[in-house]
Amino acid sequence: MRSYPANSPQAAARLISLAILADGKLHESEIALIDQHMIHDAVGLSRDEFVQVLLDCCRDLVDEAEQSRVHLLEDARIDRLAADITRPALRRTVCSAILVMAKSDGRVTVGEQRLLRQLMQRWGLSIDALSE
Repeated sequence: MRSYPANSPQAAARLISLAILADGKLHESEIALIDQHMIHDAVGLSRDEFVQVLLDCCRDLVDEAEQSRVHLLEDARIDRLAADITRPALRRTVCSAILVMAKSDGRVTVGEQRLLRQLMQRWGLSIDALSE
């Protein structure tokens, strides 16, 4: 995956993008949710910039595919990308945005749960911390 500066809006948007892609599909309704919940503003990007990070994430995943299979939520990938976010407030923003996106369709998928759980454990966050 391409690299972004630590604590950059793009690094935060890429983690949220993984949640959007966690079910293996990119739905137009998920792009609408980015707008509806102003997720792009929360991380400091315009809508177009956020969508560009999402598309770049898709391209990077395809480029890294092994034997026509992408290991989207492998622990090493999540840990590597999570290391780019060191500011506590930005960590809470990322996890809150992932939770909002995950819950928006009425169900949280296994992939979304896994990503959120791993980030929260790695960063030492609780659900209560996300409401602060």
